[in-house]
Amino acid sequence: MVQNELTKADQAQEEPLCPLMNVPDVAQILRIVPKTVNKLVREGKLGCVQISSRDRRFTKEQVQAYIDSNEVDVLIDRTKPDRVGSSKPKEGDKQNHDGEKAKDSWASLRKEMSRWT
Repeated sequence: MVQNELTKADQAQEEPLCPLMNVPDVAQILRIVPKTVNKLVREGKLGCVQISSRDRRFTKEQVQAYIDSNEVDVLIDRTKPDRVGSSKPKEGDKQNHDGEKAKDSWASLRKEMSRWT
């Protein structure tokens, strides 16, 4: 019985504690800002080890549990979309850059310019 207690104590000393991550570390892993990490903790979506009233630490398992809980399967539509056809504008239906129908080219422009003088 004494040997069992010694072996358990020896095993506990040999197994290192998992390192705890702080808020900026978790924010970097999740690629979000630290404020969002704290918000997730307040909302109960991300577990943590509360060190003090303003200090939190996270285990790898807690971060992985959050990641796993937010996985989403994305369905991909592999059908080919219908091509959208457009008719070519007719020669008389040319439009200027304002979306209005353009007047008959240079002849109408010269006529309009002759009125200016």
